[in-house]
Amino acid sequence: MIFTCPVCGGKLNIDESRAAKCDNRHSFDSAKQGYYNLLLSGGDHGDNKEMVLARRSFLGGGFYEPLAKRIAELCRDSIGNEAVILDAGCGEGYYTEHLSKEVKPKNAYILAFDISRDAVREAAKKRCADEYAVASSYHIPLPDFSVDMVLNTFSPQAPAETLRVLRRGGFFVMAIPGEEHLFGLKSKIYDTPYKNEVKDTYIEGFELILREELRYPLALRSASEVRDLFMMTPYAYRTSKEGRERVLSLDSLECEAHFIILIYKKV
Repeated sequence: MIFTCPVCGGKLNIDESRAAKCDNRHSFDSAKQGYYNLLLSGGDHGDNKEMVLARRSFLGGGFYEPLAKRIAELCRDSIGNEAVILDAGCGEGYYTEHLSKEVKPKNAYILAFDISRDAVREAAKKRCADEYAVASSYHIPLPDFSVDMVLNTFSPQAPAETLRVLRRGGFFVMAIPGEEHLFGLKSKIYDTPYKNEVKDTYIEGFELILREELRYPLALRSASEVRDLFMMTPYAYRTSKEGRERVLSLDSLECEAHFIILIYKKV
């Protein structure tokens, strides 16, 4: 097991009961889905079950498949054989699944975690990664210089931790929303919709080697598709009651997918 003890940083070994234990006797049980909860803070964090299931349903409709396929291709083309890849903030496992199809022929070893236990529970059912954990990007339970690539799709960034776990020359692959991503949805929520702010892409310790934009129209043809999109985004809990009612009354929606894919190399 490559994931380490979140308490002392020691190596975790799997015993006959499938528990993960370090030499300092810190122990973590395996959930029936096959993941380990390595998050030190108690309680529930990250996306709740409703958001996770909405995202699973929406992504299962193929609306973001062009993005998932492109990310997986770029990851495949960037690594050598037997690379160790970390999907940081894996969510319900949609991007992990596409990644696995592209990199497993190169004998890649995939680690995946998310701060949401509900999300990891869904991701682990797909069995596309070699190890799953509930963990935080701000305290990654991995040794220094232990992975060849970190993938982050729309999750909070922790550049210092990413830099720490990456080997020299390793890659950080990130997908972020473009300026006009889901602008059509925002137009239904807000009286004065705003475009997304795309911040400076400089990250200390990294060299940006690729910036690629991907955009295409999204046509949602049912109330359930509109609802799934709305409920999987932060707008679900940031929107006023009036805005929420406007969106959930729609039986169709035209908007745009606009993504930016960034690849950095550790220098």
